[in-house]
Amino acid sequence: MDPAVGIGVLSPIPTAACLSFHESMGTLTDDVDRELEGRPDLKDLIGADNVELMRDNHRNHVAFMDNVFFLGNYNLLARIVPWVYRVYTARGFTLDYFPVELQAWADAIRNRMPPQQAAPILAVYAWMIRHHDDFAQQAHLPEAVAPAPVHAIDLDRFVEIFLEGDFKAAERLTRETLGERPDLEEFHLWILDPVMREIGRRWERSLVSTAQEHVASALVTRMMSIAYSRVDRDPALGKRVVACSGPHEQHQIGAWMVSDLLEARGWDARLLGADPSPEGLLSLLDAFKPAVLALSVTVPFHLRDAAQLIESVRRRPGLEDLRIMVGGQAFMTDTSLAAAIGADGYAPDARSAALLAECWWEEARR
Repeated sequence: MDPAVGIGVLSPIPTAACLSFHESMGTLTDDVDRELEGRPDLKDLIGADNVELMRDNHRNHVAFMDNVFFLGNYNLLARIVPWVYRVYTARGFTLDYFPVELQAWADAIRNRMPPQQAAPILAVYAWMIRHHDDFAQQAHLPEAVAPAPVHAIDLDRFVEIFLEGDFKAAERLTRETLGERPDLEEFHLWILDPVMREIGRRWERSLVSTAQEHVASALVTRMMSIAYSRVDRDPALGKRVVACSGPHEQHQIGAWMVSDLLEARGWDARLLGADPSPEGLLSLLDAFKPAVLALSVTVPFHLRDAAQLIESVRRRPGLEDLRIMVGGQAFMTDTSLAAAIGADGYAPDARSAALLAECWWEEARR
């Protein structure tokens, strides 16, 4: 059964319980680490040499659950947990690890949080444990086939080249596919976007390493810089945008793509890149006075930070007319999350982001 079907039995977490959980995150994580690391069957549960990866999972888990409780979004929970099962089993964890881990979280919550505040959160953990078999089944269902790019490309060949970091081969294959002077938007959306999505899919399955993914990302940024240098920039007066990743986000390619495509459409863009400080972003918005802020969030447990950033922008005098769009992998399973964190709109890709910004600009001029 799809776990999302059963989320209706879960009640919203009261604010006091959310705050108590948030304030206990570090202690709870230490308790779960200690409990799992003390088990004599740990190697049977997580495989050899995976203790540090397990600790990473625990830190990610508590941050993710903090976001689920903060947003009150159990659909996010039901959609992300099977992904977690898939990623970690591909790296040597057994399915038996997950109910053991979830029970350890429940025990830590029961021991560390006041009973009245622990009770509604424990109900969520009990629900997750009951649905373990459903999560496991969802994690290993055949993957949905991604829509083919508008322009046919040799995706496997591109992926191979990008994983190798072979710049000359990537340039050559791009020219063979799109011509000698490829359009910037076509280059981003017909080649870079599907290639990086496919590499991400293979990383989930542990078919490529993190190091290979980093090599590919470095090649993407190098090629984007060269493609950008060929763009004729003549921004229209007042047509300004700031693009950046959300707080603590290390992924910046999505925001970079949005910035480049908008500049190609006559926008004056400022790109902050990864993990901008809230203070630095607010200072830039004060000085630059953009019409649009484009925010990219990849990791679901950074949604709360993005919501707090958006709230800070909303409270800032002089930024009342600023339109805020969001995009990134964190919203793929539930696009309603964009409104939940306070954004004005959501864009699934860089072209959609550019079109949404253009629409907002035309609306503002009427």
